[in-house]
Amino acid sequence: MGAVAAALGPASPTGIAAVDALYVGGCGAALVFAGGRSRRYTWVLSAAISLWLTPAWMGRVLCVVAIGLGAWSLRTGRRRWVGALAALLLVPVLGHLGAGPFLGSTTLLALLAASPMLASALVHLPRRRQRTVVAAVTIAIAGAMVATFVFAATVGLTRHAVADGVDAARRGFAAGSDDDSAASADHFDEAAEHFDEARGLLGGPWSLPARLVPVVGQHVRAAQVVASEGTSLARVAADSVDTIDPDQVRFADGSLDLTVIDGLAPTLDRIDRSLSRALDRVSGATDDWLVGPVDDRLREMLVELQAAVPAATTAATAALHVPEMLGADGPVHWLVLLSTPAEARGLGGLVGNYLLVRADDGRVELVESGRNEDINGLLAANDAELTGPPDFVDQWGSATERFFQDVTLAPDLPTVATVAADLYEQATGTRIDGVVSVDPYVMGAIVDLTGPIQAAGATLGAAQDVDFLLVDQYATFDSEEERVAALDELARGTFEAVTSVGLPGPRGLAESLGPLVDQDRLGVWWSAGGGPEEVIDAAGLDSRFPRPDGADLVAVVHQNAGQNKIDVLLERSLEYDLRHDGRRVEGTVTVTLYNTSPSTGLPDAVIGSNDQGLPPGTNRANLAVHTALDLVGARLDGEPIDVARHAVYEAEAVSTTIDVPAGARRVFEVDVRGEIDSGPYRLWIPH
Repeated sequence: MGAVAAALGPASPTGIAAVDALYVGGCGAALVFAGGRSRRYTWVLSAAISLWLTPAWMGRVLCVVAIGLGAWSLRTGRRRWVGALAALLLVPVLGHLGAGPFLGSTTLLALLAASPMLASALVHLPRRRQRTVVAAVTIAIAGAMVATFVFAATVGLTRHAVADGVDAARRGFAAGSDDDSAASADHFDEAAEHFDEARGLLGGPWSLPARLVPVVGQHVRAAQVVASEGTSLARVAADSVDTIDPDQVRFADGSLDLTVIDGLAPTLDRIDRSLSRALDRVSGATDDWLVGPVDDRLREMLVELQAAVPAATTAATAALHVPEMLGADGPVHWLVLLSTPAEARGLGGLVGNYLLVRADDGRVELVESGRNEDINGLLAANDAELTGPPDFVDQWGSATERFFQDVTLAPDLPTVATVAADLYEQATGTRIDGVVSVDPYVMGAIVDLTGPIQAAGATLGAAQDVDFLLVDQYATFDSEEERVAALDELARGTFEAVTSVGLPGPRGLAESLGPLVDQDRLGVWWSAGGGPEEVIDAAGLDSRFPRPDGADLVAVVHQNAGQNKIDVLLERSLEYDLRHDGRRVEGTVTVTLYNTSPSTGLPDAVIGSNDQGLPPGTNRANLAVHTALDLVGARLDGEPIDVARHAVYEAEAVSTTIDVPAGARRVFEVDVRGEIDSGPYRLWIPH
């Protein structure tokens, strides 16, 4: 019974399940045996020490029962079965003491608690049995010391090989970053040779005895895992450098060669599987039994792998599904929404222009470009009716059935894209397979990559492109027709630059556009879901509004209510002062709006209010605070106000309209209270 009780515990001194069961089970059986042969006072003493050591309430109950059995025996006489039972109660307690302050401390504390019983039982054994026990323990210790010495000598021999392997791998990564593929492959080959040398030494038969020694066995396993996975990863890296040239994956003359992506897929899959296997093996090798330096090094490797695996999985998945998104299975149509945060909407900004792009077997061409007014006229002529998604229809449906520019009222790209694709098909009859949402900052980043664009009678670089799209367009032209024509010219010019001049490979794109993706300025949606959707989600391009899912949530959604282009001149800050006990949460959300707009000097399109009668430079904002909690109250500039409330995206939105005069600052506060899922506190704050 003692062996079974101990074997069911969490202790794993060697990391080999069968061996650990024998070790731990044997210790439990020895303690129960000792309990039946030790003196009665030792039962009480061992149980009292265990009571002091155990943090678990169930363990304390077992200790109290064991103390009671010992006290009862002191009064009624010694019975072996009672001592064995008391020891049996202590076995699970000592097997679940938890991690101690240093390596081996838990084992030492368990021995401390068990020592009164063990020592008393040994003293009262017949001399012949005493000599047998002492001899067996001595032989075991001597064997463990010899095995440990041999392993230590082996580690000494492999130390330089592992260090040289790590150094060569780092040189390989550095050369790869400098686009020197040949040198990178040579360095990774060298790293593989060093790691393979270490693996051969550590995996030899002389390491097997040490593998069976408690604590030492965990270090043997850790060293073998590092050497083995180092060899495997270095070989895969060397092969990959020879096979993969990321710069091959780029547009040229309006096309992306899909056979290149197909050729990369097997190698990317091999990298993904190798990294995932290494992650599993390194995760399995980490253990509380490892000494600090070894444990720290192993966990550093684990952190690096945890960061590398998602990227590798994304690359492998992309190689499988990006061709589908570029028309490998037949022509697909992409709707590109060009929005401007100068007039704020929930997703970012009002849709001004759009592009319809057709992709067929990797060749991409512009079908048409236009303004929101072009779609609005077709929606009215075709008597368009929006039927979903329900959240959008309930809140904004009637506002968008005739005003395509307002499809971005929702702060969630999948919702916006679904609405935009539906309305575009009703307006034109063209089915949309995917939607891309970009803003002026993305356009500027693209121009920075392709070179200046000729538009609006001028050469626009990245900075000029952004300024033109946000503000300057409204002051540059004498007529609305000229402005619209210039915007169309800029949109077409940017597309032509992307498909003719070309963009850099995946690494260059990630460096340039990654920060904008993180800010949800660039988003992608695929109508059919499936593998392409997995790629989009993994790349962070989904621009999905977070659902609380049991966590806390604070989000601010800003809609322009002044019908002007003033919002780039509005500064907004968010503070969340909260208190929680792990489940109940209460706090105050504070949103501060500072209007930097002047009251004169800019066109009416920017600082006017489209005949709403507001003083020039006034920013009229419809502000919604999304929360997973319940509303307690709201204040504007310290004064209580009534607010609108509605449920959306599994949370509550608390909204009001605020007028912020030129140069003024206003403060909107929302008090909230409620419960979230128990466990570690989690908070979502989207951009």
